[in-house]
Amino acid sequence: MASITINLGDAFLLDTPPNNEHLYIAIAQTSGSNYLFVNVTTRRPNSETSCVLLPGSGTPSFIVHESVIAYQFAREIDATQLALLITSGSPIPKGTCSMAVIARIQQGGLVSKRLEKRYKTALKAFLGIPP
Repeated sequence: MASITINLGDAFLLDTPPNNEHLYIAIAQTSGSNYLFVNVTTRRPNSETSCVLLPGSGTPSFIVHESVIAYQFAREIDATQLALLITSGSPIPKGTCSMAVIARIQQGGLVSKRLEKRYKTALKAFLGIPP
């Protein structure tokens, strides 16, 4: 099986339900080849607003309207799994976030009420924050 190089801030379009195209950003390395990915989605009235992304400086060019990080859809993925999930025909990676945007996403994860505890623990460990 093929695998893909993952760097912090890389964004990938993944083939996941329900509409087979969801944007995920790598925000922390959790172990050897595993990374914590968070989902980017269009902001809606019930969206969590721990991290809001606007088009422009530091955000990938495909973010064209107000978006949020949907921490409840976070997932831990390794490079081999990632290769299997990428939407057919999508650039690899689809884009990259600046370090400033990655830091905002990570900080949002720390305060999010929707990020699973195990992922929050992994994020804290990556950032060197005591449990």
